[in-house]
Amino acid sequence: MAIEPIEGFLCSAAELSAYVSALLKAGGANAESAEAVARAVVDASSRGVDTHGVRLVPWYMQMLEGGRINKTPKVAFTKKASAVGHVDADDGFGHLASFRAIEEGIALAKDSGVAAVTVGRSTHHGASGVYSLAAARAGFVAISTTHADPAVVPFGGTKPFYGTNPIAFAVPAPGEEPMLLDMATSSIPYNRIFLRRATGTPLPPEVAMTADGVPTTDPFQAAAVLPVGGAGFGYKGAGLAAMVDILCSAFSGMGHGFTIPPLAGDDYSRPIPIGHFFLILNPAIFQALAAFDSRVGAFLNDLRAQPAQPGQKVMAPGDVEKAEAARRARNGIPIDRTTWASLAEYAGRYDRKVPDARETSSGAGAKA
Repeated sequence: MAIEPIEGFLCSAAELSAYVSALLKAGGANAESAEAVARAVVDASSRGVDTHGVRLVPWYMQMLEGGRINKTPKVAFTKKASAVGHVDADDGFGHLASFRAIEEGIALAKDSGVAAVTVGRSTHHGASGVYSLAAARAGFVAISTTHADPAVVPFGGTKPFYGTNPIAFAVPAPGEEPMLLDMATSSIPYNRIFLRRATGTPLPPEVAMTADGVPTTDPFQAAAVLPVGGAGFGYKGAGLAAMVDILCSAFSGMGHGFTIPPLAGDDYSRPIPIGHFFLILNPAIFQALAAFDSRVGAFLNDLRAQPAQPGQKVMAPGDVEKAEAARRARNGIPIDRTTWASLAEYAGRYDRKVPDARETSSGAGAKA
């Protein structure tokens, strides 16, 4: 993976978080919802996951204004068994419901060692890694998944069937931020198309198709993406996408991804319910915690010490994001000009002050 440069503006995480929260509240979201969204998108942007970071805020505002998202949801948790629970998101922001699912899952896993929590009647929740990280920062291992409307063609197909259906796996690591795998089961996140449109750069080969099922590198012609593995080995990504779809639909009571109407489009007036699935593990139940930490630390040390190809180094999952997070903590979070213009427009519309920022021609960028 690589971090691609973004030209635009640099802003601190604190400034962005305060602005996003204030803007969503101005749009009618209750404080709980606004703060959950701000927490999630700024966390993603701070680690270089710009496709699912602050650039989504104008889209969330559209859904708030159109009525798709319940501005004051009554999020409810139901314990279904000793280690199983369900969160009803009440058509509110998926970020709020997902943080709630992690909190409830941790509470269950403290005694049971493992907990599975589903979320239904939810909406887009941003980067799934945010929620696995929240659990791992509290000392728990977590797997987070979500499905979505069709954007990914099945292996050998020409029309979208799956959502990008990400999987995020986080493990506490001694003396550092948790190890994190956060990947779409598609070749690229679908939001990569919109980010590349905003930055004016082409897509890599063999990751996207036109509406006619023809491979393309033009982000403005791209209408679908391929599963992980591309044209030759996409059966692997397609299989993972199927697994995620079942977990997030059949277990949560939601329809599978192919039945979900488009999340983006001209009509933002009706809710489009989707599901999420979270698995939380308590390491202290499986092993003495000191032994678990020792083994994770040894794994990371041994992995990073492996021989590398010329000009490269072997990294653990999440190492790129950790390095980028440190750089962005020093220099600020980059926001592309298209997103910044949208944020400024909303600031004017709702009489809010845009965040303090400085212009840059070569800011740190987005995870490719």
